[in-house]
Amino acid sequence: MRSGSRSAKVYLLALSTAFLLAAPWFAPAGGYGSITRFKAAAYLLLTGIFLLASLPDFPKVEGFFRSPERLLALGYLFFCLLSALCSPWKRSAFLGGSRREGFLHIALYVLSFLTLSCRRIPRRGLICAFAAALLVQDGICFLQLEGVNALGLYPPGLGWADAGLRYAGSYLGTLGNAGQTGAVLAAASAFLYLSILEWGGRWFLLLPALICNAFILAAMDVTGPMLAFCLVMLAALLPYGRTRGSLFRWGGLTLLLLAVLLWRILGAGSALALTLCGGALFLLERLLPGQPDSRRLSCILLGGICVLGFLLVFTYRGWYTPLREAAALLHGETGDAMGNGRFFIWRQVLGAVPGHPWLGTGPDTLGLRDLLPYRYVDPVSGQTVTLAIDAAHCEVLQTLACCGLPAAICHLGLWLCAAAGFFRRHGGRRICAGAALCYALQGVFGISVCASAPVFWVFLALSIAPSIKEGGADPEPDE
Repeated sequence: MRSGSRSAKVYLLALSTAFLLAAPWFAPAGGYGSITRFKAAAYLLLTGIFLLASLPDFPKVEGFFRSPERLLALGYLFFCLLSALCSPWKRSAFLGGSRREGFLHIALYVLSFLTLSCRRIPRRGLICAFAAALLVQDGICFLQLEGVNALGLYPPGLGWADAGLRYAGSYLGTLGNAGQTGAVLAAASAFLYLSILEWGGRWFLLLPALICNAFILAAMDVTGPMLAFCLVMLAALLPYGRTRGSLFRWGGLTLLLLAVLLWRILGAGSALALTLCGGALFLLERLLPGQPDSRRLSCILLGGICVLGFLLVFTYRGWYTPLREAAALLHGETGDAMGNGRFFIWRQVLGAVPGHPWLGTGPDTLGLRDLLPYRYVDPVSGQTVTLAIDAAHCEVLQTLACCGLPAAICHLGLWLCAAAGFFRRHGGRRICAGAALCYALQGVFGISVCASAPVFWVFLALSIAPSIKEGGADPEPDE
């Protein structure tokens, strides 16, 4: 293995283990109170070392500029730089404001993406290390959900159950905000799920980590990541439902995960029924050998699922707030409080775009704009809580407001490239594109910070990197 690939492997191991599980390093210094600052510094250090180590062995890649992903990433970097140079708040634009994601960190995202996209990286050991780190992360989250102040991350006397009641926001795991933890777990779940669908066999050993991820996503109840993962599972029917055996595998694995993800909404009886149906489909995969074509059936099944899902949401009148709000939207009802205030925030941010449409006011400067704060009534105390808007709660909208229309087009283009790669590529490239797509889908409702955003850039880079055979070091034919 060339030294450049070795440095990339070490870097990915550091991101998936030390960076993901770095909580013990900073817990004595303030726990969640200092997590964003710590993660920003840790990411700066790790990525800076990786880029410096890669300089002597930076490969010359044939067709480097023929990749739309690389061109869009360079365009995104260029327009973010122009935005920072023209910003009235240059310090925040370059070094970062409240989210610690100024142009410096954006440049690290793009440069690490460009470097990783040129490397041949063996995957088996990295996947195992990633799955192990996720299991530890899930263990910490489970303890916190059960009321244990694992690693002392919460202030004394507080815990997960106090989220939104005794302190603003919600925090879980070693990544900080529950939205960031959910974003990483959703993208990781999509990666593990697609790996099992793609390779089967011994890769079913990843199933415990996948089920743990799904359980934590359900327990923490962060809607955006859960929805993104469910959409990726649904979309996987097209590439992974082309034969009868792969269709049974998709159905069995998907029903099992839906039982875990939706047990709070469906109840124990329905979740058990889904689990038994999933087990039956796994059994059918073994009992019915052969590979008859089932693409037409998969398309019909996908259409039926979409129609059934629409009808269920349209007629939903239950207790689960996100589904009730989705049903209200389908009936033409809107309100500022919908989506935990996202409708109000989006309207405020969109109203600020016309003032600086082309270059914005600089990366991570939304909190410095003159936007009306979001106010809501605390359900326990009855008091009105006022929250300043420093994030758009939609990553492309954030880019549009802070860095301008050209940067937002490049950002959206990268998301679309992940979607195209998921349907057009094969093997490990498709798996990584699917994980990047899952992150992008939750990013429609999420916030980009350096605790979670590197997941998207790493998976997108690996989705176009020179291929390595699963479990080996011989290159696959380029696709």
